[in-house]
Amino acid sequence: MSQSRGYLDEHPELESALDWVREWYHVLAVLLVFGFTLWNRVRNYDEFIVDGEVLLSGQDPWYHYRSTMFVVENWPSTMPFDPWTYFPYGTASGQFGTLFDQVFATVALIVGLGSPSEQTVGMVAIVAPAVLGALAVLPTYVVGRRLGGRLGGVTGIVVLGLSAGTFLQRSLAGTYDHQVAEGLLQVTAVLAVMVAVSVAERDKPVYEQFRERAVDPLRETIAYSALAGFAIALYLWTWPPAVLLLGILGTFFLLWLTVEVLRGKSPEHVAIAGTVMMGTVTVLELAVINTLSITATDHSLLQPLLALAIGFGCVFMAWLARYLEQEGYDATLYPVTVGGILVTGAVLMAILTPDLLSYFVDQVLRVVGFTASPSATQTSVGEATPLRNAGRLYQYYGLSLFVAGLGALLVVVEQFLDREASAQEFLMVVWGAFILAANFTQIRFGVYTVFPVAALTAYVVGRATDWVDLSASDDVETWEVLTVVALVFVIVGPMVLVQPLATDVGATAGPGQEAKGWNDGLDWMESHTPAEGTYGTGGEQTLEYYGTYQARDDYDYQAGEYGVMSWWDYGHLITVEGERIPNANPFQQGATMAANFLLAPNESQANDVLQQVDEDDAQTRYVAVDWKMVNTYGQYGGKFFAPPRFYNASEVSANDYYRTIVSRQRGYQFNYRTQAYYNTTVVRLYDYHGSAVEPRPVVLDWEIATQNGRQVRVTPEDGRAVKAFNSMAAAREYAANDSTSQVGGFGSVPSERVPAMEHYRYVGSSERNAYVSEAHNIATFVEGASLGLNIRPPAGNATTCGANQTAMPFNGQQFCIPDSQEAFLNQNNPAWTKIFERVPGGTIEGTGPENTTVTASVQMRNHQTNETFVYTQQARTGPDGEFTMTVPYSTTGYDEWGTQEGYTNVSVRAEGQYQFRAIGVDNGSRVPYAGTTHVTEGQVIGENGTAATVELEPLFQVSSGDDSSSNSSSIAAPTDGERATAP
Repeated sequence: MSQSRGYLDEHPELESALDWVREWYHVLAVLLVFGFTLWNRVRNYDEFIVDGEVLLSGQDPWYHYRSTMFVVENWPSTMPFDPWTYFPYGTASGQFGTLFDQVFATVALIVGLGSPSEQTVGMVAIVAPAVLGALAVLPTYVVGRRLGGRLGGVTGIVVLGLSAGTFLQRSLAGTYDHQVAEGLLQVTAVLAVMVAVSVAERDKPVYEQFRERAVDPLRETIAYSALAGFAIALYLWTWPPAVLLLGILGTFFLLWLTVEVLRGKSPEHVAIAGTVMMGTVTVLELAVINTLSITATDHSLLQPLLALAIGFGCVFMAWLARYLEQEGYDATLYPVTVGGILVTGAVLMAILTPDLLSYFVDQVLRVVGFTASPSATQTSVGEATPLRNAGRLYQYYGLSLFVAGLGALLVVVEQFLDREASAQEFLMVVWGAFILAANFTQIRFGVYTVFPVAALTAYVVGRATDWVDLSASDDVETWEVLTVVALVFVIVGPMVLVQPLATDVGATAGPGQEAKGWNDGLDWMESHTPAEGTYGTGGEQTLEYYGTYQARDDYDYQAGEYGVMSWWDYGHLITVEGERIPNANPFQQGATMAANFLLAPNESQANDVLQQVDEDDAQTRYVAVDWKMVNTYGQYGGKFFAPPRFYNASEVSANDYYRTIVSRQRGYQFNYRTQAYYNTTVVRLYDYHGSAVEPRPVVLDWEIATQNGRQVRVTPEDGRAVKAFNSMAAAREYAANDSTSQVGGFGSVPSERVPAMEHYRYVGSSERNAYVSEAHNIATFVEGASLGLNIRPPAGNATTCGANQTAMPFNGQQFCIPDSQEAFLNQNNPAWTKIFERVPGGTIEGTGPENTTVTASVQMRNHQTNETFVYTQQARTGPDGEFTMTVPYSTTGYDEWGTQEGYTNVSVRAEGQYQFRAIGVDNGSRVPYAGTTHVTEGQVIGENGTAATVELEPLFQVSSGDDSSSNSSSIAAPTDGERATAP
């Protein structure tokens, strides 16, 4: 580079500029990367404000928002117990309502000048994760610089900034969850530990200095170790399950102290640092302990005891090394002794406290088991599922993943070759190994992966820089500089070429259709149902929304307080957006209860589920369901697959409810349903609104074929998967003679009659329709197209669907389904969220022709969506012609029983009276009977104990003379499953 040197000598101003760049380029790089990461995460901020209301992304952020609001109202206290979830028990918030919420509640108080509105707190919640994600650049740079110099530090933060992995996904605007704080605080804590052990290696403190009170030699080791303990405690205060880091550090100290002894060095220096930092953690954790049990999900005895055990272990290992040395034992006896003690301790625990040992083993396998098989319930939680596609890591981190692996290998090799190898580098390998195992075990731990990847990548860049020795500018060859530059570009290049890009992920930030769909329905619930504590009584709300309640195992709810049954995914939304108490929540509390209710095969069993948990004066009053809960296509957003994993009333699996057929013509896989699916409570509510439903004379037909060496169900070669018949008898005869077919079983068409519900009525919904969801429409398109339904773009040059067609946006296009065929897929209008009320029901007592079936029907209209549907129920008359039925829908008296009186201001109202029909026999001829009656709202909700009455009268008389044929009816007998109607 002599020519370049000469040119620079001739241009001193250029030399000065280059000197400035060499001196300050890292600062500029940190600022640029910080700005980019913040911009990329917060760029879609306005997407989270819909019609002036703040919406968040996911489920847990809603509860963090509630926890933050509690701190705002009760600063600086966090919520000890919450009766506003997990009805009828209530719950301690555990890992929610921690330092994370305290910090941003304080920020909201400052921004709101001491009295922030809910809107202000919501806006703080939107930007908080993005700010934390950007702040992670700072400790990541320092970690990288310590391992690989300034260029290594810059490379590390570029890896962080360009990674499209879990940390980015959890730090986007609106994702107001503790996971982003976990990542930031873990890398900060690891940095603090790096500094503490490095200072200990430098100053070499020993026990005698403590005994002689030699303060100066110990000052920095103690100070930095205490700061490391404080950093670890901050992490634990934010997320109690951060005992994961304690396990990582415990393993590090165990291995490192052993390696030091085998090298013939004293382990005492690092052991002292470990003892001080773990002692600090123990004291700080004892200050916030909430429970004296052993649990990782709350501040319990687990955190301080584990820290204390690691600290004691460091002291013991330092003493053991001295003892063996003084007694003249060979150093190889050290790991044998330590290992023997650990094995003996495990055996004693197995004998004396087997449950405790089992708990620890289960926790280790659950977090870093790597190949441990997750439970069925665990896999229903998206973030708890294993990482099944290792290629995803390459998509997230590019070649930096392999460079980091090379860095780990170099560190391990150096530990064997260099007696003075650094403890902080070895810490990186232990950290990275644990985090990788945790990431493969549960994808949620991917929130940490980018940090050890960035750190070890920085280490490799640092080693390359040392090899070139860029500081010796006069002697550096051009090829050496280009080698380092090429290395950095090889690391970074794929991250800006391989999908998904970090900018692509940032551009997708938004609350999603689900939050909008449920927000719409829960807004209706908040304004149209009685406040908690007023159901059936009226008056003022008695349960304070941000009140302070003492922790207990089972909260005693008061009269008028009630629960809302739904799947556990939506519990936090119900608490926050609806200000009602869900029976189940995303802590998976109440999940089995919810599954048992939603999958109950009859109304009696569904009622039993609720009666088992209801209190005398507080009961579950509402049920909230959405289209996803009845959708069997999990790959397209459906959630029906999940409840069977929690159901414990009997042994069931998803296969009992739906199975797969492959379309020969299109290659799609679609699901057909068994009758058990249609009998579930959730389907009877969402699809049928509690009405009785008759099967239709259609048959689903398939064949058996061999694909990839296994037998699968496929559509017939002629493509006619659905065959229509003129009668149910003909359809059933076909299915009986063809083992690869069944009556109905697709869309909302059952195989057998589904009876009506008596105590659950449709009362309100979201205005938003499921057809706004791309996921819903994909599932509908796949099923409809596979069945051969006429799903097409608008005809001709039209851009919209015509009359008698339902529009379905999909894949950027408009598709149209004829209403006659759409009815096969959706029995009723698929509003995103539907709300049902559990009521005593109104009794109808009537008379009609003896020993016959009476059909009652009433047309209802949902004034939220303007949809209409018919509720139908049947009863059987006795020999005296009398019958009784209980119906959940009223037809009059709505304005007398609104929210002020403690009841529901229903949006689903009748458009007329109940219509009754029956077929009797008169003089050997079939005669239609009919009648009508009203059922009042007071009768349905139990405020009026009288029964409605109806007397069915024949629509005409049959004479007994020879001319009777002139007056007789020509009505044909109804076929099996067909509903009898009057002419």
